[in-house]
Amino acid sequence: MYLEDDFSTAQEGGIVISAYQELLNERASNDEFCWGYYLRIENNSNDTISLLGKNISVTDMKGRAVSVAYNGFNGETPVLEPGEVFEFEDYATSKTSAVLCGSCQIANAHGQQIKNIHLPVLSLIANDNAQRVLN
Repeated sequence: MYLEDDFSTAQEGGIVISAYQELLNERASNDEFCWGYYLRIENNSNDTISLLGKNISVTDMKGRAVSVAYNGFNGETPVLEPGEVFEFEDYATSKTSAVLCGSCQIANAHGQQIKNIHLPVLSLIANDNAQRVLN
């Protein structure tokens, strides 16, 4: 499916977030491009963690930004024991090439020490003859 070299990775403490994006279609509804993105969250810490949600922001080549906060991941609030992995897929749309960034909200097993861990920045490159967006 995905090659390891295709992933962007961010790490904070024992939490590793890998991300991958793919243009799903040239033009979706409303004359927008549609990208799928895949997140892999690894708990390499010594603590059990809960994935409470994510914040995603898509900023296009003209500087227009759309930000959305989500509780959970498709209605789930995954709990990861040390060494466990959670994988998630979603999509984003934009009328031009764009950049996707954001964070995951994570808490320890006791609901304490809630923190936001940044996602790797993803370049959403469209075949729209726009300038290339760099990571």
